[in-house]
Amino acid sequence: MRFFFMSKNWIRISAISVLLCIFIGIYISHGMAQQFTVPDLHRYWTAVIYHVLHSTTILILAFSSDSFIQSIYRNIISLCFLLGIVFFCGTLYLLIIFELSSVAFLTPVGGFAFIFGWITLFFSFLKR
Repeated sequence: MRFFFMSKNWIRISAISVLLCIFIGIYISHGMAQQFTVPDLHRYWTAVIYHVLHSTTILILAFSSDSFIQSIYRNIISLCFLLGIVFFCGTLYLLIIFELSSVAFLTPVGGFAFIFGWITLFFSFLKR
């Protein structure tokens, strides 16, 4: 399990996550944008912004040193952000692209993971 939490793996995960966000953006922008309602496009842009923001934050945390933030906090925060991307952004994408409303109940789980990650980041600096 420790292998998963290495900085190199977080860099890879972040790169794959941003790449996935770009592919979804291309798919929506060039193929399906006319099919969506305004609320759907709002949900889509919310998902994209959260996706890119948290993927970039995972990348920044992966490059940060232990003198900046301890590795245990870095791993917890990155894992929370990854779960947030999967559950918050992923369910919004599924809801918009495939009209799969049965997964909408998972969206708040992802939102909670984002919040927990940011709270953990805040408290990691209070302990210093």
